[in-house]
Amino acid sequence: MLRSLQQIIIIVFLILFLAALPATISVNSEKKSIDWAPERLTAVYTDFFKTLGSGTLGTYQLGQQVRNIEDDMPDNFMTSLKIMLVGVNAGIILSLIFGIFISRFRLTRIFSLFLNVLAAIPDFILIVLGLILAVKFYKYTGVRIISLRPDAGALNIWFPMILLSLAPTLYLFKLVAVKYYQTSGEDFVRTAVAKGMKLDYINLQHIYKNVEPFIIAELTKVISLAIGNLFIIEYLLNVSGITKFIFQSNDIQPIAVGLFSMLLISMIVYLSVRLLLYVFKRGLIYE
Repeated sequence: MLRSLQQIIIIVFLILFLAALPATISVNSEKKSIDWAPERLTAVYTDFFKTLGSGTLGTYQLGQQVRNIEDDMPDNFMTSLKIMLVGVNAGIILSLIFGIFISRFRLTRIFSLFLNVLAAIPDFILIVLGLILAVKFYKYTGVRIISLRPDAGALNIWFPMILLSLAPTLYLFKLVAVKYYQTSGEDFVRTAVAKGMKLDYINLQHIYKNVEPFIIAELTKVISLAIGNLFIIEYLLNVSGITKFIFQSNDIQPIAVGLFSMLLISMIVYLSVRLLLYVFKRGLIYE
């Protein structure tokens, strides 16, 4: 309990420091250097807590407009949360399906080779390639699958979900595939095969139970990858998500709100995956 409290305090201080950092950095055009003025931190934090004490989250600048953060935050938060929830959970489900349950099929093996090639490409390049393919698809078919307008609704949500799911799927698929082949050589699996048990039963009742702990252990890294890609996707596709507060201002108020919202989204996504795995295990796995 004490250790968890210490970690929370460290995270809060780290977020506040990162949010205040842009306000303390300036470019010196005469010396052609970057100046850091840490003495500004006191004034920055004073204004930050004074604004919170007044019952408001502060303001941020959107183009030529100055808007209240609390007016736009709920919609932007839900947009980013939807993209993260669907993207990460889809990555978990796809990696389990292709890595364990249908891995024996020849088409799956061909598909796994394709995923291994994609895994060698940086995430940023994959996102850019996805945008190029979407534009080419619209050019040749006339069917619009993406929109760069922030008010496009579902048209500007589902494609970012697909792009976000790429990194979790590729990372977890490689992990699950390696653990699957390692576990397949264990004595208890050979014993189950010798007893004539069906392969689907062995995958579900024996192999999955041994692979699941590795998925849970790597879950924080998967969410970190997804958060990093969320910044890129929302910026390139002009999605009105929570990262807008971080990109479009150098004031502590919107940056701190954006970073704390990212932390909350990460926690919700983590709990959703744990709940998904728990329901799957309780419903289909015999203890």
